[in-house]
Amino acid sequence: MSNTKIKINLDSLKSRKEWKRHKVKDGHNVYRVLPPFGDSSNGYPYRKWQIVWGLIDPESGRARPYADTLMAEKRSPVIEFVNELKARAEKMAVSLASSGVGEEEISERLKGLNALINDLNPRTSYIYNAADKAGEVGLLELKSTAHKDMKARMNEYISDYNQDPTSLNSADDDSGVWFDVIRTNETGKFRDTKYEVKKVQSKVKAAGGGVSFVDDRSPLPDAVVENYDNLGYDLSAIYQQKTYEELKGILDANLPRLFELCPDADLSVEPSLSAVPTETVAKTTTRSAPAAVAKPATTKVAIKLDDEDDETPVAAPAAPVRQATRPATATATVTVTTDEADDFMAEADRILNS
Repeated sequence: MSNTKIKINLDSLKSRKEWKRHKVKDGHNVYRVLPPFGDSSNGYPYRKWQIVWGLIDPESGRARPYADTLMAEKRSPVIEFVNELKARAEKMAVSLASSGVGEEEISERLKGLNALINDLNPRTSYIYNAADKAGEVGLLELKSTAHKDMKARMNEYISDYNQDPTSLNSADDDSGVWFDVIRTNETGKFRDTKYEVKKVQSKVKAAGGGVSFVDDRSPLPDAVVENYDNLGYDLSAIYQQKTYEELKGILDANLPRLFELCPDADLSVEPSLSAVPTETVAKTTTRSAPAAVAKPATTKVAIKLDDEDDETPVAAPAAPVRQATRPATATATVTVTTDEADDFMAEADRILNS
């Protein structure tokens, strides 16, 4: 047999590629958003994820994140269960109040049930391929508010320049732009964290006096431009997708444990209306590493930025470029607190590179 017909993935013979994650810290965080990566991107430079953190894998016995099925199948067994729990909590609160129980006691009585609802409720985030000024390509996670701001800035750039803001190039007629993701928190409480996205700009003195602001369209490092096909990530492969029935089976397998932790969650029995709080849910989740890496489109691209299920293009997408998919890396787990669970990539760099 001619060895030209032997096709193997040489990347599987190499040491595991390190996954990089850009941590958005308080203050200014400057990045270039990079082009859509591979066929599965459908022309979008980001991927929306809704992740469930509060379940145990029935096979391994370990807590792990699961991609919710709502976006793919328009229904979710987890959200259905969460909505039933919310309805029960509201009904219990009304019954307790009508029995003369005070607000603080009601809050304490329902603490376990509300904690379970919070732990199971899917978290939404948007993941981009992005590069920092040092030339490090990594996964940039944005919450919904920052994502909307990022899209607004991108659309402004398209309107101003008629150019792709994610372009790898930096020519006058074809250039991307640097963005500043600004994170602030005046109270120190996680829920009070705010995000804003601006284009990076510099002041320029006009010849006749006065000052103008110029967008930062300075080049990406050559290593990023030349090697993006090896540095980028397939954003659709960060988490394994389950069907509705598969996720329902996982949820069902978790119910005995959840009922033991929070008896109020057992919808088959009437809850006790005593003012003694039920056992609270352990407020930890365990994360698994993202899955796979694939190769991108490295040519000039047109991108989509809409969010109505990410289906209507702002600009016509470029023809997809075929990608080679790399094998999944080994997974690892790490335990984090519930407050950190909103930032579903918060430990990815340590998990994958340890």
